[in-house]
Amino acid sequence: MNAISLNNLWSYLQGLTLTASNKRWLADHLYESAKAEEKPQTHEEKLADAARIRKEKEKALWADVPRMNKEDLKISPWVEEIVKDVEPMPDDVDIEQMKYEYLMKKYG
Repeated sequence: MNAISLNNLWSYLQGLTLTASNKRWLADHLYESAKAEEKPQTHEEKLADAARIRKEKEKALWADVPRMNKEDLKISPWVEEIVKDVEPMPDDVDIEQMKYEYLMKKYG
């Protein structure tokens, strides 16, 4: 398609009343279609894509859950003493990548 056709298609899509899940569905199908036209994926790439999709779905599921503060919880003093030095895991930690690296080191 030429640039004008693509711009017209984009304008048409923007004119539609799509929900976030509709947009995600469209994006996933376009992405998968484009990937099918590219070189075949290796096993590791398939695993990485599956992990990425799972992570996105989990993030979407947890997006509506409010983050709680220490003040929101009623913790007994002895439990508070046990966990006083525990720091929350940063948001930018990629758990799936850590799991993958651990498994590859152990079994790979």
